[in-house]
Amino acid sequence: MTIHTTLTSLILVLIMATIAPAPALAQDAPPGASVQADIDAGAKSVKVMDFTVSVGPGSYAVKTDSNVRKGPGKKHARVAGVAEGERVQVIGIAEVDKEWFAISRAGETLGFIHSSLLIPVVDGALEEEMRGVVMLKGTACDYRLRFEGKSPVQGGEFETSDYEVRFRCASQDGAAIFYAHMFFTEATISRGRHQIAIDVRSIGDGLEKYLTSNFYYHPKTGKLTFDGHTLAKYATPPEQTEFIMPTIAEALVQVMTTVISTWTPAAWESLFSKSDQ
Repeated sequence: MTIHTTLTSLILVLIMATIAPAPALAQDAPPGASVQADIDAGAKSVKVMDFTVSVGPGSYAVKTDSNVRKGPGKKHARVAGVAEGERVQVIGIAEVDKEWFAISRAGETLGFIHSSLLIPVVDGALEEEMRGVVMLKGTACDYRLRFEGKSPVQGGEFETSDYEVRFRCASQDGAAIFYAHMFFTEATISRGRHQIAIDVRSIGDGLEKYLTSNFYYHPKTGKLTFDGHTLAKYATPPEQTEFIMPTIAEALVQVMTTVISTWTPAAWESLFSKSDQ
């Protein structure tokens, strides 16, 4: 074999080595993947950063800018930070100190945070609009309820889910198309309950004095409770004040249909007189 042939062969070997695909590297699992796999498998407790945690998942909002630590307690090093209003997932409660929660964000295990820095939240978004008909004595209405977005509450600790309701109603006294605004507080207001309220600006003066009806809803129990109206002239308490509604969507519809059934003749007169229909 000549020197020229040997050099040519060596060059070809080097070229092939350069363009040949590199062997695939094993992909590291995202942080927290094994923890989530254990939870999905039904584990009652898991290990988070070498600490045993009793599984109790849920969505929470951060009250204020906070440190996340390597273990349950301020003596442990800071490993991350979370901002006010940020949403995190609670993995569970530390067994050595039940005031500390293990949390994750976007599937990544972050560490531990004191429970007083978190507020439990429920997502009130609706994937699609809801439609239906309400039949009253002498009046028929159809409605369209749709999710509009979310608004921060004062202080920014959590948000409300906001909805628009369009009513089309008719009776022998007239017809009207009008709109109402509903909201659901994604954090609890009291005793594990969330507020649902509906504002109808077409009933009243439309400025500072308009009809608002308020309810409380407990997602875990499904209990929906009437709380009150703002203007007694336009609405009376409903015959039934408590309901069991398994989902937020069902609770919203129940609020809407209950409220419309409580409106007085003065409310309907206000609606029909302001309508162009």
